[in-house]
Amino acid sequence: MKNTDAVILNGEVVQENQALISPFNRGMMYGDGCFETIRSYSGKFLGWDMRFERLKGGLDYLNIDAPFTSQELKEQVLSLLSKNSLSKADAMIRLQCWRKGGRGYTPSSSEANWMIQASALSKHHNAINLILAETRCIPSVALERKYKLSNGLNYIKAAQEAKEKSGDDSLMLTVNGKISETTSANIFWVKGDKVFTPSVECDLLPGVTRSIVINVIQSLGIQIEEGVFDLGAIEEAEAVFCTNSLKEISEVQSLDEHRFEVSHPLVQKIKTGFNRFKEQELEA
Repeated sequence: MKNTDAVILNGEVVQENQALISPFNRGMMYGDGCFETIRSYSGKFLGWDMRFERLKGGLDYLNIDAPFTSQELKEQVLSLLSKNSLSKADAMIRLQCWRKGGRGYTPSSSEANWMIQASALSKHHNAINLILAETRCIPSVALERKYKLSNGLNYIKAAQEAKEKSGDDSLMLTVNGKISETTSANIFWVKGDKVFTPSVECDLLPGVTRSIVINVIQSLGIQIEEGVFDLGAIEEAEAVFCTNSLKEISEVQSLDEHRFEVSHPLVQKIKTGFNRFKEQELEA
């Protein structure tokens, strides 16, 4: 068995094929849980505190007790990276928590089961192609959007739409037809000397990398507007890019039949600023 098959389940290191989870777990039956995805840069992290606070906030929202402190979780992650020979490599960390208990919509427990997975990170630098999804984002009034909750069926349906049309990802709109996000990233676009991105009013997950990129843009003296935008706003853009924890900043070359400039000077300036910020802020 290869080292890369190790996971941590409820604090114990086990091989992936030996990780025993009840078939009646609420994470599988109801999506009663939350998660975080974190990139490890050779055992260092960008925005660890913000990511832990979001995970803790998701648990609080679901009335599930956090089974670890920030430091305890980080120590577990670092031990798994070492176990899987990933301490000196870029890696993807998946932190998953779900409620203990069995059937029924009314929970009988506030205790958590939890698991950590660590795998090598594949690097993709090509510009991506988006398609416009028919599947809409879940409104925040129906389900809190600022946490990574385990039920992602609308993202799955939108991702299937992209695959059917040979796209890399889908741009999703709110139920009112406003620009929101992609299935796995926040979205930005450039027009003139200004950057635009949907505000948190647009039923999006406000990503940690999104927050960092906004701060970088402001520090560079570039104008940025967070707002509520119709689809036409991005269709008229000069350049488009997406942000998430694993890919950082990904340029978009098309949205359906609309084409955008790749390596736009303003986007390159933002990428450089992000890399500089990362070098200064990475922490073990």
